[in-house]
Order: sequence, then C-alpha cells, then structure tokens
Amino acid sequence: MSFAIVGFILIYPLLLIIALWLIPKVVEHKYIRRIIFIVWFLIPTWDVIIGYPIYKFLCATQAGVKIYKTVDNVEGFYVGEQSKKYEPREPYEGYKYVDYKEKESGKYYRSYWVDNNTSKDCVHYGEQKFGAYADAYRSGRCIVKEEIADGEVSRWRLDSYSIERQKRVLAIPLLDFTHQTPLLIQDTKNSQTLGQLDYYWWSGGWLFRRFSSFSSGSGGVICGDDTSEITFFNTTLKPTLGVLHGNN
Repeated sequence: MSFAIVGFILIYPLLLIIALWLIPKVVEHKYIRRIIFIVWFLIPTWDVIIGYPIYKFLCATQAGVKIYKTVDNVEGFYVGEQSKKYEPREPYEGYKYVDYKEKESGKYYRSYWVDNNTSKDCVHYGEQKFGAYADAYRSGRCIVKEEIADGEVSRWRLDSYSIERQKRVLAIPLLDFTHQTPLLIQDTKNSQTLGQLDYYWWSGGWLFRRFSSFSSGSGGVICGDDTSEITFFNTTLKPTLGVLHGNN
C-alpha cells in the first residue's frame, strides 16, 4: 500500500499537467472545467487544507503547560502504583522523597536518600553494578525504602502517561486529532487539579500519513510544550530549599 502511495506522489504532478492540458479540450463549459480542476486538486490535499489550521489553532490555544495553583515547601509527592522490579525509586530532582504503592504487594512506601548505606532499609543496587546508583551506594549513600501507612501518603499526586487521558477530538471523518495529557498533578485531599501538560496529535492528512509511515515508520505531528518535566514539577510543587537529593 505504501509503495502505491509513493508511486501516486511521483505520478500525480504528471497527471495534473495532462489534466490541465486535456480537460479544456474535452469540456467546453468553463464552470464545469473549474469544478473539475478543484476536485482534482483536492483529492490529495483536502484534509490538509482543513486539518492544518485546526491543528495550529489547537496548538496555539489548548496545548502546553497549564498551572492552576502552586504549592510552596513541598518535600515530595505520590506517583501511584509502581513495580518493585524498577527499584530503587529515586526521588525527583529537588525533592526529599517520593511515595508510591508497590504493585506486587499493594503496600505503600516512601523512598529517600540517606548518607548511611548501612541502614537496614537501604535498597541494594543488585545486578546494576555500573550505574549511577551503584556508584552512590559504594560512596556511602543509598536510597531507603520505608513502608508507610495509607494516611501518611503525600496528598500531592503525579499521574503520568495514562492511556485513559487520551481521547479523539473533533468528529470529522478522516481528520484524526488526539488530545493527550501525559502529566497531571493533583491535590488528592481537595480533589483539585494543580497543573497539567497537554499535547495535541494530528495525523497530518491521509496522503502525508501514508508517506511518513513508509519513510519513518510513524506518522503525524504533535505539539505541546518544551518545558521539561522537572521544571513543570518544580513550578507547580515548589520544593523545600536545601533538601538532599540526587547523587551530589
């Protein structure tokens, strides 16, 4: 199918030239000729002519970072259910700890850095002998995994990359737009959204989609915001100054 589209792209200009030469010879009525020319031109481009302005409008007015409320002196936040096979779970840059629910056990844990790797709650680097965490561990530091009660979990929750927050927008046939919210920060105590990051994806039109799929293995274009995740977190949940973090 992709070879057929590429062939069409190469052949279409030639067919258009032939049409521009042939149609006036076989169709006498000038208005009918104009209609034929318009239809011929719109066959590969109509969805781009309609879709591109919509895409640019969504990018300019809807996409990007939205911060509704900021919180000062935040030491850490909850990141939902996580698998223990990805431990140790390192706190995000600028924060003292990260809370999570262990997928396998259903228990809640808090992870944070300490300067004493002899603590019984320290997470060993295991088979990851050459990573940054292994280097920190050998230098005397470690990440502690401490079990906490449900009521001790941070009220600030980060939801990231949930498939439930992807939905199609604009019910126009053959114009495929998708709204995605990969990052969402909430206050679970008040059921309030503090900030979110929105992306809009557009297929780019049927001809563009087929061609880009053939050339790169994926199609479409996406817009959002160049703000990094850490900047988004630090702006919404402003961390307490001077907390211990990272491998410094």
